[in-house]
Amino acid sequence: MRNAICVLLHAQLKARLRYLRSAFSTRRRILLSALIILLSIVWTGQTVTSVLLRDAYPVDDFRRCVGLGLFAWTLWHILRVAWKRPESPVEWSPAERDLIVAAPFSAAQLLAYRFTVILTATLPKALLTILVLWPDLSWSSPVGLILALVGLELFRMLTDAGSCCLSRRGYLVFRAAVVGGIILLVAACWPAADPLTGVMPAPGVEPITATRTASEVTDAILARPLASAMVAPFFWCADVVAGHESPTWLVLKATGMLSMLAAFVWGIAWLEKIAHRVLLRRERLLQGTQRCDIEQQAESLSGVRPLPRIPVGGPLAWRQWGRAMQYVGSLLISMAIPALLLSPVLFTVRDPVLAFGIVFGGALFYSFVLLPEALKFDFRLDMDHLMQLKMLPMSAARVVVGQLTVPVLLACVFQFCVLIGTAVFRGIEPSILMIALCYCLPLNVLFVALDNLVFLLYPHRPTQEGFEAFLRTILKFTGKTLLITLSLATLLIWAPLAAMLARQLAVSTGIVFVWGTIAGIMLLATAAVLNVVAAFSRFDVSLHAA
Repeated sequence: MRNAICVLLHAQLKARLRYLRSAFSTRRRILLSALIILLSIVWTGQTVTSVLLRDAYPVDDFRRCVGLGLFAWTLWHILRVAWKRPESPVEWSPAERDLIVAAPFSAAQLLAYRFTVILTATLPKALLTILVLWPDLSWSSPVGLILALVGLELFRMLTDAGSCCLSRRGYLVFRAAVVGGIILLVAACWPAADPLTGVMPAPGVEPITATRTASEVTDAILARPLASAMVAPFFWCADVVAGHESPTWLVLKATGMLSMLAAFVWGIAWLEKIAHRVLLRRERLLQGTQRCDIEQQAESLSGVRPLPRIPVGGPLAWRQWGRAMQYVGSLLISMAIPALLLSPVLFTVRDPVLAFGIVFGGALFYSFVLLPEALKFDFRLDMDHLMQLKMLPMSAARVVVGQLTVPVLLACVFQFCVLIGTAVFRGIEPSILMIALCYCLPLNVLFVALDNLVFLLYPHRPTQEGFEAFLRTILKFTGKTLLITLSLATLLIWAPLAAMLARQLAVSTGIVFVWGTIAGIMLLATAAVLNVVAAFSRFDVSLHAA
């Protein structure tokens, strides 16, 4: 059993190599693999060229950015745990929970496996970061980057394990302490305080001056005792990454970082044991409190109303809706952030119609490029359940409609809230608002159908990491960029054609352009959904499941 983890990791490496070889097993996979390799060469060459040609950042600015970035990422882990406590002290994927956690491994062996996975996943990230920041790095930077990235992952595990050790009351106290700490930090470092009013940018300042002023504001905030004490450990790590000190001090600080990682490992192992006992005690209490008679359960369920019926794919839609409601916090964050980023347009653009158009375009762009990654409540999240979906006594069209309903609905809710709020705030005419809302539904159907079509043609696990996920992301965003460019070119061609058709029909050009565009989008959305149905019908779980 001592070498079981090593044997397991070796088997996983061999399986990954076999999976890579299977990328060239069929014509479709050969085409995709060749396209990925070509795009990788183009993007890598562009990145290397830009890195070699640019000048190095000032050491102080680079050190400040690294330190504040590490601090922000650490603060995010604390806020994440305070927002929602994880279910287990150590995060496991469903496959790992079934095959590894259920195996006869000790707790120490499982933690050793998890630490090894973290290290192997961090090394490629560190190598890519080193490539991008090559002009700014020194001899100690690779060591500092690897230790910093591993430290962030270990801190995440430490916060998860620590939150699982708390009782319900203790967790509420922890959440209140985090909120109070954030309020205290903002109040202590508020830039509008008297010592900072002299360095705040004035209205109409040039961008270069505003950037320099923002740097001065950051320095003034970091000069505060509270802020300086909180970011001191992170600037310790930033010194090693930036090579800001003498070699002797850099070696000492790197040794301190390594000691901190060892302390994190010991703390995770200790907290994991405590969390395991707490979870067992909590489950026993739940078993004791949930015992009740069958008659009482029947009486309690007798007054429950049945769920409303959905004509096509209703059970699958309700299933995906239940999964989406488990991530309400993440959904709100993924929708609130773009809404906040679009809000400055409401105050800076004088023409209300132009401001509404910019917000409308920004919302559609986000819904096409980034929002689908947060709304994977469809085939993309059902990699392990595709066999069950194929065995359902439903037609492929009903299964597809049921799977696509929830992400389309959530995307429409996001767009409707943003557009209606913008229209009310800037006083947009109802006719313009209704036309914009008519675009949303077919576009969302098209966006979600395209993502699911790509998944069914080239399936992969949503939690997959590593170089393959990086290449797949490059291919996806490149394809979406090409589609956006093609759509703009199509609109430029359709505009004069709509004007000619409007003159022949003796109607307004705007009416022909708008409703012709909506009709074209509806045809594309219908074709995309039909292609998803065909791809799901041809999908063979034994051959295509990764």
